[in-house]
Amino acid sequence: MAATMCCSYKVSRRGLLLMTMLTFLFSLIFIGVGAVSARFGASFVSEANTYCQEMCQLEDSEDEVVGCNCEGTPGTELPTIFFMSPAIGLIVVGVFTFFTSILGCLGAIRERNLMLSGYICALMLVIILQFGFGVAAATVATGNSAQVQGPLNGVLKKNYKEFDWQSMELFFPKGCYAGSKVTSVGDPADNQTYTFHFPLCRFDGGCVFNDPDAAGTPLYGLQNECCDSARECVTDNKDLCMTGEQCVVSFLARVGAPIAVVAFLALIIEISALVFACIIRTGNPNSKYGDRA
Repeated sequence: MAATMCCSYKVSRRGLLLMTMLTFLFSLIFIGVGAVSARFGASFVSEANTYCQEMCQLEDSEDEVVGCNCEGTPGTELPTIFFMSPAIGLIVVGVFTFFTSILGCLGAIRERNLMLSGYICALMLVIILQFGFGVAAATVATGNSAQVQGPLNGVLKKNYKEFDWQSMELFFPKGCYAGSKVTSVGDPADNQTYTFHFPLCRFDGGCVFNDPDAAGTPLYGLQNECCDSARECVTDNKDLCMTGEQCVVSFLARVGAPIAVVAFLALIIEISALVFACIIRTGNPNSKYGDRA
């Protein structure tokens, strides 16, 4: 049997069948991982909105609540759509891959040039979309996205001690709310207070040493405990000492990393399927199916 490109016609046909079965499996994985990640992100948005509703009721209408918009219906100001987008995109790619893999399987079985051509075009589109969403998810997971460096960090960076990180304890490690302080909220005449929980280290690195505002409180000693000799945040005790930026990245990694892993892993299989489909499409002229349209 004549060899074409890298493999014989028969081997390529078997290889395409195997790759389409694997891409079919990955399409289900895409939908599952995307749905779980989207659900995780939606839960974060729901918890953030609940926190903002509670805080907006406590504060005066003139006071600003960090991370919240108290005008009209209270809700979070944290930009959330950017880490939801890769999850939603992966679900869309999964559905498209599901039907594309069926088309490829039929093309390999029936050896129809029209089916194979359609499969090759569809699979190339899947690869492009999948690579794009994979890159977006990896960027979100590492915290290098412009939306992370800008709006998200910008909201919390200067006022991270005035945001209650413990209200999001389902999403952040313990070190993200190891520190606490009691702050007056609302009308001073009402004598209302709220306890904010926050990271012991500064938001973007470094530590808080001999903080005069915390003198005489347990927070003073805890913050000093998180400082090393170079006045940097101690890194070997994540249960106690973390920066705000590390907290944000740890959350984003849980959202974006699974999407990036499955997206890039499946690319190897899809590119192999593309090669096998091209070999069959160019065909073995001696095959009895080779001249079928």
